Amino acid sequence: MRYFFYLLFSIITFFASQRNLYAVEFPIQDKWLIYESKVNGFVPYIPEEHPFVKNFYLLLDVKNLNGLGVEFIIPENAAVFVNNQLQDISKKDNGLVYFSNSKLKEQQKVTGELLFVVNTVDGSAPQSFFVDKEVPYDKLNSNSIMNKSTYKEKFRYHSDFREMLLMWSLIVFAFVGLAAKVGGLKTGANSLIRSFEGVTMGRGDTTKMNTLQLIMFIFSFTLVGSLALMLFGNGEIWLSQVTSAELNKDVSAFAINIFYVMVAILGFVAFRLIIIYFLGNIFSNTNIPSIHGAEFYKLTWVYVLFYMIICVFWTLNPFYISWEFMRLFIGIGFLIKSFLVYIAVSKQVNFRNNYLFSYFCATEFLPSLLAVKVFIS
Repeated sequence: MRYFFYLLFSIITFFASQRNLYAVEFPIQDKWLIYESKVNGFVPYIPEEHPFVKNFYLLLDVKNLNGLGVEFIIPENAAVFVNNQLQDISKKDNGLVYFSNSKLKEQQKVTGELLFVVNTVDGSAPQSFFVDKEVPYDKLNSNSIMNKSTYKEKFRYHSDFREMLLMWSLIVFAFVGLAAKVGGLKTGANSLIRSFEGVTMGRGDTTKMNTLQLIMFIFSFTLVGSLALMLFGNGEIWLSQVTSAELNKDVSAFAINIFYVMVAILGFVAFRLIIIYFLGNIFSNTNIPSIHGAEFYKLTWVYVLFYMIICVFWTLNPFYISWEFMRLFIGIGFLIKSFLVYIAVSKQVNFRNNYLFSYFCATEFLPSLLAVKVFIS
């Protein structure tokens, strides 16, 4: 047990030290407005048509931030106002001004909108980004989105992505309940608590699953995994918050994305199960794959039910919960589940520790690390 806590502490320390690698930044240059006296109103800012402008305006709705903040790169002596309140004045060229999502929510108007005004002296246009946390200038400046020769602003489609995710979360909730009923998967509190007997007492029910139970279990895991990836996955392939509107223009595009994610998860689960039984037979110990398979099923089923509730609650919860925290919480929880399976199996088989640990590196630890790496980075 002592080694488990050492490993857990190392994982948490690793994620904390690597936190700065998980920043999300996305330009919002196309939203700048300027006041045009000829039309007595505001018009989109176009550099070619407006070579010298002192005041730049940006109107954002808090609900469209998707948990992200806003960061500006402004010239020297430029001032930033939020809802006509002075916030900061740049003391140097390319000064950074960052507003977290929580701070923006505190400053929103009754209508839920935010009006940013950047007053410049030399007419240099500010740069603006959606970010999940404060990003250093060097990183923003080295990003390909800052290269004007290659950068092309993406067209923003109208999307009901949030509503579609809510509907998908409810569908997943209903389908998992149906799969548990059809396959006889246990969902009672006492049954779920007994799933940890292998970890705490070294004694577990090693009854093998029948084919129907296995199918329903994999089906439920795939559904909940797809929901978690759609909600908290990073990068364009996993439908990040900042590109969700473009990747999910309509229901058919959303359904196709879900299908791709589910196929990927299904392949991952199948690979895990094949490795478990294949390597267990190589070690000439038939107890290892059977006990491992049983403990993997029981603890993963608890994990599936718990995170299904977390994901559904997150889509229905009207209060803000950090998107980055949820991603790390789910990822670290997935690794902890692998260590719990290792402890449960090690207490029930008579096998040398170094061989057993090598077996689990191939069947649990490395696949889990790979899955969390894909999920987070």
